[in-house]
Amino acid sequence: MPATVSLRDRKRLETRERLEQTALRLFAAHGYDHVTVEDVCREAQVGPATFYRHFGTKEEVVFAYRAGFDEAMQAAIGSAHEEAGRHEQLLRVLRSFADHLQSQRASLALRDRIVLGHDGLMRRTLADQRAVETQLARGLAELRGLREPDDAVVAEAAVGMVVLRLAVRSWREGRSDHLPTATETAYALVRRVLDVDGA
Repeated sequence: MPATVSLRDRKRLETRERLEQTALRLFAAHGYDHVTVEDVCREAQVGPATFYRHFGTKEEVVFAYRAGFDEAMQAAIGSAHEEAGRHEQLLRVLRSFADHLQSQRASLALRDRIVLGHDGLMRRTLADQRAVETQLARGLAELRGLREPDDAVVAEAAVGMVVLRLAVRSWREGRSDHLPTATETAYALVRRVLDVDGA
């Protein structure tokens, strides 16, 4: 936390973090549908008005990571400006985003336990993944000097998401401890499967 953050802002951030961690822990232990906002507030020792001021709904707690994902994807796209070829640019973006995911490993694992098997939360997860894919397509279009993503860029973003899914699966199954390296491996596999170079 920056030193310039006021005491009031720091307390606000600490309360938000306490609410989020308490809610996630309770959702994982008892099931999302079996935990109420009142349960979270009682455990976190705050009133419901405080919860609603920070999150609005229980679902927003589960998906509170989204702002960080958006920032990480923007930074990843920005890091690829120096790369010359489109394959190098896409891989740079994916590796950079994978670095962010690696830093969030424990939080993402906890959220997975909450979301998996819950139809409503899974639908929201898929919608969020689609939003990340759209953001990736827009970023790749910018890197290519396009005003809007064309079909090739949209396809490239879709391939990028497949690469990330393969890499995350390998990482979560313990076949790789380093998500950026798993991303490189998945990227190479996808290129071989698609026979990108006509080999």
